[in-house]
Amino acid sequence: METVQSFVDVLIVGAGPTGLTLACDLARRNVDHRIIERGTSYNTASRAKGIQPRSLEVADDLEAIRYIMDTGVVDLPVRYYTEDGSSLVKSSITVAASAELGSPYPDPVWIAQFDVEKALRDQYTRFGGKVELGMDAVELVQDSESVQVTVNTPEGKEQIHARYVVGADGGKSSIRKFIHLPLVGKTHDHERWYLGDVRLEGLDRNHIHIWTSPEGMVGVTPLPKSDIWQLQATIPSETEEPEKPSLEVYQDMFKRRAGAGHVRLMDASWLSIYRINVRMVESYRNGRVFLAGDAAHVHSPAGGQGMNTGMQDAYNLGWKLEAVIRGANNSLLDTYDEERRPVAQTVHEDSTKKMGAILGTATERGALSQSLSTVSDDLTSGLLISYPASSLTLPSLQADVTRSMPGDRAPNAEGLQGSEFTGDVFDLLRGPHWTLLAFVNRTDHRSLQEFTFDELHMHCIVPSYVEGEECIIDSAGNAYRMYDVTSETLILIRPDGYIALRTSMEDSASILQYLNSIYDAN
Repeated sequence: METVQSFVDVLIVGAGPTGLTLACDLARRNVDHRIIERGTSYNTASRAKGIQPRSLEVADDLEAIRYIMDTGVVDLPVRYYTEDGSSLVKSSITVAASAELGSPYPDPVWIAQFDVEKALRDQYTRFGGKVELGMDAVELVQDSESVQVTVNTPEGKEQIHARYVVGADGGKSSIRKFIHLPLVGKTHDHERWYLGDVRLEGLDRNHIHIWTSPEGMVGVTPLPKSDIWQLQATIPSETEEPEKPSLEVYQDMFKRRAGAGHVRLMDASWLSIYRINVRMVESYRNGRVFLAGDAAHVHSPAGGQGMNTGMQDAYNLGWKLEAVIRGANNSLLDTYDEERRPVAQTVHEDSTKKMGAILGTATERGALSQSLSTVSDDLTSGLLISYPASSLTLPSLQADVTRSMPGDRAPNAEGLQGSEFTGDVFDLLRGPHWTLLAFVNRTDHRSLQEFTFDELHMHCIVPSYVEGEECIIDSAGNAYRMYDVTSETLILIRPDGYIALRTSMEDSASILQYLNSIYDAN
């Protein structure tokens, strides 16, 4: 049978949350792309079960937020049990992000990974895209001009020629192996968990339920809008070879750790042993091939960072791929690794420390409750991620500014009012463009008339009503406060919501100089 030849600008391999986030971003940017998935059906395993505030902001920008918020649950208290059958209810182990971070989604949301994928996949369909299933990448060859990926498809072999390839195909990534970038780090051989998606009888679905015992802990989390529970149980470190996961093994474990008759497991749709790996590649890029999500970094699940870090990888990469395909300077793609790899390093350190605390307290209710109460914080929210040392970040000359600095995530601010606009800062940012917020006292500045850059939306924000002017009024002062503005200021915000530079009105020429330095490839 003849091998089919095809051509595309960007090939995404892997249709989990990372790949789907990138596919949605490229689709709305009208970038020629495809997303292929080895599996012949969509993922039905819960895997990750929480989405963090920053990832919710990403989903909002991609217009995939409604299903997530309608399906997920914010407040899920924990009922802790001991061997004698007594129990104690504690508040949710997730906490809202600090108000000063300015997010419309301050609360982490409990939701199964397959529902996040559905939200993104449905939005991708609305953008006109379709995931191609049963497509197994078996070979990759690249040169200075393109990447050739050989794929086994349901119809036979296909050779896809792409300008760029993104491997979002998980911890066992084929793409990563093809470009010889190993996951460097270590496997915590004695830090293992039983996992599973189960149906059971005997528990209310308004709580997470956790039992502690000398053998370790076992817990079940209700997955919203379903009858499925995700089971998690520590495997004692002295156990050389754990029993193969099965419904019977899990039921026996419940009997030992929770007491006979407390919980009856009915069936299971997914069973697994999870070994904690703390590993990452030494570069997110090899030529024209990029890695994102678990293909680039794997770590402890403590703090719920895996899916979220991957989605944010994709969100960082999407606008850069589009810009370079449209003619921007190729060096822009180097900033993906430059910005995102340090984030994974921070997540590694934080999640490893938190997982160590959980495992060290898994046999005693009070200590475990204390450990779990410290898992969620502003760091895990993703809202503190910043790129101050990035080559895309220009240091501010405004010495008195203490927040919303270049490199920081642009915060939201509510209560803006214009002649044809009522909303908040995020309503101005939503979409694939750059945004210039001009905090001014008047809008007839000659320099403001110069901003005619195609990729740029400019908004003048004034502290109070200005007679006869077209501007947005920040009457409550929320935007001025969140952006720490005390004098006329220009703030340039990247398509992925990070502040590129901030400067005074007198230095407005630096805005166009900055954009031209990226988009002028000559």
